[in-house]
Amino acid sequence: MKNGVFQVQGINSSDDIDKLQEALHHVWGVRRAEVNQTTGYARISYDENAASLQDFKQAIMEAGYAAERVQGGDSSEGL
Repeated sequence: MKNGVFQVQGINSSDDIDKLQEALHHVWGVRRAEVNQTTGYARISYDENAASLQDFKQAIMEAGYAAERVQGGDSSEGL
């Protein structure tokens, strides 16, 4: 199990959070996805044998948001 954190731009409402969480949960291998409207962080826990951080970044972009990976947010520790 691995974790990743993205800084997502354009999260302005609970509708944005719902849309983004739905997109992240559609990525094969996701175990947990949490989006914080205040910080703009999307925290993801996933099976590294089934998905990569690039898969999640692509899902965020396809949902209509810009995202950058937060360095140091990728580990095997729990969220």
